[in-house]
This record gives sequence, C-alpha cells and structure tokens, in this order.
Amino acid sequence: MKGVSKMGETAFDLRYNIAALCIAILREDVATPEQAFAVISESAYKLTDEDVKDMIKMKEQGMYRRKIGEIYGISPYSVDWRIERYKKRISQTAI
Repeated sequence: MKGVSKMGETAFDLRYNIAALCIAILREDVATPEQAFAVISESAYKLTDEDVKDMIKMKEQGMYRRKIGEIYGISPYSVDWRIERYKKRISQTAI
C-alpha cells in the first residue's frame, strides 16, 4: 500500500502530527498535544489572528504556503489571502 508505513501510519497521519508539532512550537497558548490537535481540527473559517500570525511566522521561516495550508486545512491561496487581509487590517488600525 502506497503511503502506509509498516506501523499502519499513513503519510497524512505523519503530516498531521508534524502540523501539531509546528503549532505547539509556535503558539504561546498551546501547552499540550491535545490543544495543538484541536487547533488543526477546527474549521478553517474559525482561524484566529493568532493563527494568521503563526502563518506569517511559518512563511518567514521559509515554509511554503502549500504546507501552511495543509496544516490549517485551507488552500495555498487562502493562506496568502488571510495574511494580506490581516496585514491590511493591522495597518488600518495603526493609522
């Protein structure tokens, strides 16, 4: 079976675990693996400003928007759109 290891873990499971690890490392409000997995399983429409800040950090660290999108369950274009919308909103409130 393609994409399945001997232990029965799929490539998706591995990406899901890596995504949770990234969130746990980058988010200050995530203290447990369960909280990190909860962030992933939330609907894409419920993404917070903290999530977008994390997307910005990941992008600045060289992560591709496709990978960021996989972490949050959104398309690569949505990653860019959310970042642009966040930056525009922040710049308007600074005026």
